[in-house]
Amino acid sequence: MKFEPWPDQSWFQAWEPFDTMVAAEAWFNAASWSLPPGTATIAEPWHAPIDSEPVDRTVLLFVSHPGFVRRAAARGGEHFNTRVAYLENPPMPTVKVGDPSWDEHMLTLAASPSEAAAAFPRSARQLLASWRFNGHLEVRPGGMVVHFAGTRPIPAHLDRLVHAAAPLVQALAGR
Repeated sequence: MKFEPWPDQSWFQAWEPFDTMVAAEAWFNAASWSLPPGTATIAEPWHAPIDSEPVDRTVLLFVSHPGFVRRAAARGGEHFNTRVAYLENPPMPTVKVGDPSWDEHMLTLAASPSEAAAAFPRSARQLLASWRFNGHLEVRPGGMVVHFAGTRPIPAHLDRLVHAAAPLVQALAGR
């Protein structure tokens, strides 16, 4: 793993705007590793001015991977980092994938229901349900970003993110 206490901020800004989450003021403590044929990075978003404490702290998982070809976002629950305003571009439409267990728990944004169902295939929906997923999940061509609600920048939670990366890629991108 490669660790950077103050990582390249432009790399994270290239992921913005997020579809369901607010952008961070800055990113700290990034750890990256190989996830062939891509890479994974976990990092802490700082949701406050740099010289002050944020409302809450969390860690996000980013995966750059060629297996991601769709664009969709999903959110389970309301969280401190949930995006509620869209100043520049309107949000994607809210859709249903046709899976009652998913549709009752997750708010899904995509160009169409079929795009959402393809971006979040049944195997991924089942995996996330088995984890009792609550948080944000965004997939886009070339990558995904994940926020597990309640995840803090502590060793046990970082381990959970590291171990979740490969199964999520397998379930979402089929690799």
